[in-house]
Amino acid sequence: MKINCKICSALAFLLLCSYAVCLGGVEGDSAVGIVLDILRSDDQEMQAAAIAMVKEMPGTEVTKALAKELPNLSAKSQVQLLSALGDRGDTVARPAVVAAVKSEDQSVRIAALRALGQLGDDSSVELLAQTAAGAKGAEQKAARDSLYRLRGPNVDKVILAAIIKVQAETKVELIRSVGQRNITSGVAALLKTAKDSDRKVRTWSLRTLKVVAGPEHLPPLVELLIKTESSSDRTEAVKTIAAVAHRIADKNRQAASVLAALPSVEETAARCSLLNVLGRIGDNSALPVLNAALKDENVEVQTAAIRALADWPTPEPADELLKVAESSNNKVHRILALRGFVRLLGLASGRSADRTVEMYRKAMSLAPNAGEKKRVLSGLSNTKSLAAMQMAAGYLDDESLFVEAGAAVINIAGGIYADYPEQAKDMLNQIIKATKSDSLRQRAQELINNIEQEEEK
Repeated sequence: MKINCKICSALAFLLLCSYAVCLGGVEGDSAVGIVLDILRSDDQEMQAAAIAMVKEMPGTEVTKALAKELPNLSAKSQVQLLSALGDRGDTVARPAVVAAVKSEDQSVRIAALRALGQLGDDSSVELLAQTAAGAKGAEQKAARDSLYRLRGPNVDKVILAAIIKVQAETKVELIRSVGQRNITSGVAALLKTAKDSDRKVRTWSLRTLKVVAGPEHLPPLVELLIKTESSSDRTEAVKTIAAVAHRIADKNRQAASVLAALPSVEETAARCSLLNVLGRIGDNSALPVLNAALKDENVEVQTAAIRALADWPTPEPADELLKVAESSNNKVHRILALRGFVRLLGLASGRSADRTVEMYRKAMSLAPNAGEKKRVLSGLSNTKSLAAMQMAAGYLDDESLFVEAGAAVINIAGGIYADYPEQAKDMLNQIIKATKSDSLRQRAQELINNIEQEEEK
């Protein structure tokens, strides 16, 4: 039986190098020479075998010899050797790797950037950040990943120090790294860059503060929001403050910093932003303040209060929203309040199913058009009770609401048919007979089949 000569040669080479590495000295030097000769060749199979041995061959001199030869190799061999040099972890190869970052071949640049994540230190910070700022795709990702992975006692300090002196694009990359590396000591620097003249710098500063800031930083974050002029910056600041506030263990204290600042704020946009934050935090101690804001003389403040209550994470504000939906003279406020009311009805609560259905009936009576009624039916579909299914079925005769009503009936029936199999089948058969929607008909028939299979057991 014949054996491939290249494979035989590769096996012989591996045995030779293993023997040489074990002996060290002259034999080890010879092994390096063999590796270099193979790397210079066009034999890809042998090169792969040589690279495998490079990772195992000990000694700084071996690293120096390999690094020196790096620029003389083909692009493909450079990529393989850069990976091996990175795995060796010997920083003596760093200058050669840094030089390869500027290669004309993109695959070599990417491999060098990846290796720099293993071999680099604080001196590599600006190179990686600048490369990430100027590159795209895989090359940018490699630069970012290595910046986030850099090791060394001074890396974080160098990142923070560099932020103040680099161009905007590079500054963004350094700010992103603060979040990825969780540099909590960078909060002070980010509070400054959050006021930068460049929009992207401000945006990423606020997003990163969401990660590294702690509850103790809420007062300056609230102050930052109050003084922010850009609507997009306010949106980011609101998200950041809410995220940081949620780190406070006592849920009844999460809104304390916002509530403390609110009384002294007169500027409308700032007040509205603070009310927005209260809605995102969802601290029930803020409900009296928001309820009072519903009666504020400023329409924008009223709107912000309604939106905040509509976004509440628990159903407590439902009654207040219902009052607005019933009695406000402002059409927009009535609709916003109604939508919030319907949303809150869908949240977990201690209400009985019958009480919930009664509230949905109230919402439907307040809905001014088909669009809003569809929203109510969509919410109702999550209430698993016979009364809910009957209410939804009551709208099957309304052509403009048939699809939403039918979907609600099917959803509810799927949750209650074990207790009400006949009622569920009757409703589903109504849908099958009346609908023009193949999708609704198929869903209804599949559910009837499931019910009948259960009955046969």
